[in-house]
Amino acid sequence: MRELNLEPIQSVERAIQILNCFSYEKSELTIEDIMSKTNLAKTTTYRLLWTLERNYLIEYNQVTNRYRLGTGILEYSGVVLENLDIRREADPYLVKLHEDTGHSVILAQPQSESIQYLVRYDSEDGLQPNNFVGRRRILHNGAFGIVLLAFMEMSFVEKLLETFPLEARTPKTLTDRTKFIKRLQDIREYGYFVDVDETFIGYTAISAPIFNGQKQVIASVGISGPSFKMEGGKREELIDSIMNVASTISLKMGQGKHEYSNK
Repeated sequence: MRELNLEPIQSVERAIQILNCFSYEKSELTIEDIMSKTNLAKTTTYRLLWTLERNYLIEYNQVTNRYRLGTGILEYSGVVLENLDIRREADPYLVKLHEDTGHSVILAQPQSESIQYLVRYDSEDGLQPNNFVGRRRILHNGAFGIVLLAFMEMSFVEKLLETFPLEARTPKTLTDRTKFIKRLQDIREYGYFVDVDETFIGYTAISAPIFNGQKQVIASVGISGPSFKMEGGKREELIDSIMNVASTISLKMGQGKHEYSNK
């Protein structure tokens, strides 16, 4: 994002504040909920909500007296997704990976301290944790963010861990900061990460990084599914497949072949 010597328009920022109140966990909110989250006065909140509603960015449910995001948001998200170069370049390889492995395939991208899911092709296992397209998570929450962190500046990693400390999501989650940083060094050396039961019990995710022509990590790709389907030699085959896909997409994005140590 650019840095300009200009004052932002306050009313626009307030409207964005309201839109940012909604999430997958809190998809419908009362006006009191929104006031609490934004610290805006009721009159201001109501006028902004009405303006957003008139433009189909907010919908109001007269039965529950709650607000939710409107269908107008879909038009914007569709334009963004359609024009993301990495999504367009990666899609054929994601489809092939999905067909070859039978597991859910995910493409994710870093957004400041979080990771956002861009593409997801689901398996038929029925075991699908909440990795919805568009969803955001803190970078150290799950395989697709952790593999990105491994290729970011250590100063950024340390600041992230200060602001968002490691949390145990299952009994197997690595929460020791020193060991976590050592893990990132290993990922950087080998070029992939395997999360076994650390984010969801009984669930494994394998991810690898994607680079652009400036050798910057710009996305992660991988699979997720039941842990018992990714054990032993099968896991090694899956790792090779994912790393090959990540390397191919990186080439499409202008990056030359990335060399890693032997696994």
